[in-house]
Amino acid sequence: MSDLDQRRRTVRVLELLGESVEAHARGDAAASERLISEAADVDAFAMSGIHGGILIGEIPSPDRNWAGWCEYVQAAKDALAEAESDDKRTS
Repeated sequence: MSDLDQRRRTVRVLELLGESVEAHARGDAAASERLISEAADVDAFAMSGIHGGILIGEIPSPDRNWAGWCEYVQAAKDALAEAESDDKRTS
C-alpha cells in the first residue's frame, strides 16, 4: 500500500468521525455508531492513531473543540490534495 493510499484512508476516517460527532449532536445515536463502525472498517489502524492523538492532545477533540477539529481535518485534506498533485506530476 502506498503512502498516498494511506493518506486517502486517513482523511476518509477523519471525515467519518466528524460526521459521527455531527450525528451524535443532532441526537442520532444510531447514525453516529454506524459512522464510527464505517470509519473502523475503512482503516482501524488510522482510527486508533487518531483516537490516540486526541487523547494526548495532539489532535483537537471534535467533541470539545469543533473548530480546531475542522482545521485539523482541512489541513489533512490539503496535504492529501498536494500529495495527489505531486503524484500526478511525477507519474
